[in-house]
Amino acid sequence: MYTISEVSKRFNISQRTLRYYHEINLLIPNVNHKTNYRHYDDAHLIDLQIIISLKKMGMSLDQIKGMLEGIRSKNTNHRLENAINLEISVIDKEVAKLMNRKNKLLRLKNGIELNPTMISFDIQRLLEYITHNDINKESTFPIQNFSAEEIEILKGLPNLDDPTAVNRDMKELLQMIGRGISKSNDLLEKQIYTKYLKVVPPLFNYNYNLEKKYFDVLEESASKEAKVIPFNQSFFNYVNQILVKFDDRRH
Repeated sequence: MYTISEVSKRFNISQRTLRYYHEINLLIPNVNHKTNYRHYDDAHLIDLQIIISLKKMGMSLDQIKGMLEGIRSKNTNHRLENAINLEISVIDKEVAKLMNRKNKLLRLKNGIELNPTMISFDIQRLLEYITHNDINKESTFPIQNFSAEEIEILKGLPNLDDPTAVNRDMKELLQMIGRGISKSNDLLEKQIYTKYLKVVPPLFNYNYNLEKKYFDVLEESASKEAKVIPFNQSFFNYVNQILVKFDDRRH
């Protein structure tokens, strides 16, 4: 048996909250009517863990009460299993939040590497930025503009919003373009073109028409709203300049 003080310390929850749970019949302890002391057993602790987990998942106390009524009809092992599964769900949710936060920080880091002269506005845009690679965004990539085969190819493109999807060659290409936008020369332009041919056409299964159509859509979107590298108007202007200069297919 555990006193209300012991339960409060173990679960880092106030005694006032435990008394309130008793008042609303959410968690009913054993009460010594001579002393009015509240005592809790192992089953109470399992129920309290379930309550805490469900609260973290955003459920109201009324909803939790309804769930507990069904869970309490099970044996102790089953109730404990429920408590564990719920806490795992809470942890999974927290892990997802942390991974999302980590990816935002990695995008910021990548953005600074790609564009060392980023101003504070660019940094804020980068943190909020979601790339246009998701062809399900019909406002950016109207489905009717792409065939089923093309859509399958686009689905396989790396998502530049996910730092882990940016391989070394892609990152080097974006860094070279970033340098070229600031201060270009013939040698760098030739290097960019060579790297571009190595990195980009394979992503589109060497389908030049799809490649061009894809970047035309991106360029149109970039012209409507300023974005940090890799998708801003300066980026497209510079890349087009290089492709026109070196690529006969685009003449």
